[in-house]
Amino acid sequence: MTESLTGRELELLRFMKEHGYPVFHHSNIFRRDVEFGIRDYFRAKTGKEIRPVKFSKLAEEVLKNLEKEGKIHPRFQNTWMLDIPEFVPVAKKSEKDKEK
Repeated sequence: MTESLTGRELELLRFMKEHGYPVFHHSNIFRRDVEFGIRDYFRAKTGKEIRPVKFSKLAEEVLKNLEKEGKIHPRFQNTWMLDIPEFVPVAKKSEKDKEK
């Protein structure tokens, strides 16, 4: 597996969401979460560790590409708003709703 995520940014975000990272449409996404998501992604896909300098550089690349595509918008330093409708949270039905 190549150590580039260009063109696989959505795959990374899906992986992060599946593994408990807070990835939701119109929510904040933090650089540090993306860095750790990349670390975990490579750990899961290759079984190998990736150095902090490398996952930090990859996070910069991922965030830059997502911003260029209009999928994230800068909010504060190291913070963006995620703008991908695919990540709209789905409400879980309560037991009362299931009975109706």
